[in-house]
Amino acid sequence: KTAEAVNQALRLLLAEYHILSITADNGSEFCRLAEVFPEEHIYYAHPYSSWERGSNENHNRLIRRWLPKGTKKTTPKEVAFIENWINNYPKKCLDYKSPSEFLLGG
Repeated sequence: KTAEAVNQALRLLLAEYHILSITADNGSEFCRLAEVFPEEHIYYAHPYSSWERGSNENHNRLIRRWLPKGTKKTTPKEVAFIENWINNYPKKCLDYKSPSEFLLGG
């Protein structure tokens, strides 16, 4: 993970979606976000304050249902299954729509 790789991925997302804000941790890969996103809409969580990125922690919990900590290897097929499951899992913050439904306007 590099700052340039993150910014490149962010440019692709910004071209497709209307993103209002970004909340990042303090990893070096996020140090150049202001190059591609308005700085006043970038929020950095405090170190060791995972609750400041609650939706990220919830997302990690969903992944851990399928891949417990310590899992050594996964296949592309397993990753695709988990990705599909998460993208079709209803979420309270989306008015009980799945991310897929929300993004596709369903």
